Amino acid sequence: MTLPFELQQSFEERLNRYQQERQMPLLSHMEVRGMQRGIKQGTVQTARESVLEVLTVRFEVVPPEVIEAINQIEDVSVLKQLLREAIAISSMVEFQQLLSQNQPDS
Repeated sequence: MTLPFELQQSFEERLNRYQQERQMPLLSHMEVRGMQRGIKQGTVQTARESVLEVLTVRFEVVPPEVIEAINQIEDVSVLKQLLREAIAISSMVEFQQLLSQNQPDS
């Protein structure tokens, strides 16, 4: 059984209004913030791991103080720069000097 055109149109308009009134956001603002924070943390962690991996491949042993210093860095752009340096730098000592220049205490 089909409705007359006017009734069908009225039904569809009411149904659309009802759906819009009941519509809730899929994620709350806090959930979105949490996800963004998690993505940032994942990016920072990945950048740290990349720096340490390159150093390990190039110099075999990464001193614990270097690992600790890298794990303290929260700025992804600093970590990316350290990654570039780790690829090209000629020694672990040079990298440690560079790293000490990037420490907030210096």
